[in-house]
Amino acid sequence: MPPALLTLIMMFLFAQSAQAEPQLRMATLEYPPYSGQSLPHGGSIVELTRRAFAARGHSVQIDFLPWARVRAELGNRSYQGALALWPKEITEEGLRASRPLFYSELGLFIRNDFPLQFTALGELRGETLGIVRGYGYPQHILDAGLNLEVAVDDISNLRKLKAKRFNLVLLEHIVGDHLIANDEQLRGKLSWHGNVLERIPLLVGFVPAQAGEPDWAEVFEQGLRDLHSSGEYMQILRKHNR
Repeated sequence: MPPALLTLIMMFLFAQSAQAEPQLRMATLEYPPYSGQSLPHGGSIVELTRRAFAARGHSVQIDFLPWARVRAELGNRSYQGALALWPKEITEEGLRASRPLFYSELGLFIRNDFPLQFTALGELRGETLGIVRGYGYPQHILDAGLNLEVAVDDISNLRKLKAKRFNLVLLEHIVGDHLIANDEQLRGKLSWHGNVLERIPLLVGFVPAQAGEPDWAEVFEQGLRDLHSSGEYMQILRKHNR
């Protein structure tokens, strides 16, 4: 067979192979320990997502982006889905939700030298609260009468808190603990207040499939069932929660 013809055949076969595997792209944010570029395997939700699709024979590209950009790219259909999401974000973006993978305990972080006691959030009316742009916070918290100061990410809010720009940061318990423990400027200076304001499921969300496209939400669900059946699901959780 002439070399030129062989090259053409190989190029054709490669192109066919590339078309056979639909490109699956998903977006996430820095939300350790659930997702983070510097974490082993990208964090617990990232690894669960990769392994669930791998169990069904699919690879997935997961990009880490600022949260506001994640939401913008979903609107542009640049990605087939995103993680880790709260139910309000799923609804606002018109996505299909996975089963809950974890549950967030949402509450306040404070400086260790700032005594704070309250039973209802309304008692803090007039205080400034650090939040992140684009997060799907529960509306009753946003409407509690606090002054909201918006940042691009959680670590920025915690640094502002330490610098006494304000006294309160609204943040998920495990995420805040992780960020503080891994930043020597924050460690020992900030802490979780203790009151759980809301318990919120963390989900993976998928853009609804159009005609001729794979139903990635269903593929993901099947992959999660596979991981549960094999025991790998719990192995991943134990590994990240050591």
